[in-house]
Amino acid sequence: MSADTRAAAITALARYSALVGPSEMHEPLNWQASDLMTDLLLGFDPATADLILHRVRRDYDAEHRDIPPVLPPAC
Repeated sequence: MSADTRAAAITALARYSALVGPSEMHEPLNWQASDLMTDLLLGFDPATADLILHRVRRDYDAEHRDIPPVLPPAC
């Protein structure tokens, strides 16, 4: 993951939380991330959403060991 990719992801999460409303900004960061991902997936038909989830899991499993986390752990 490049620094640009990481910055883009964090910026997208912050922008999403700000646009959804003040109550979202007071939720734990991990819930905000979950809400963003759910809302993105709901924009696709169920079969495509399942394909995306499968690919996300595969990519995450392959890459997470090599990338140090920068966001706080779940509350």
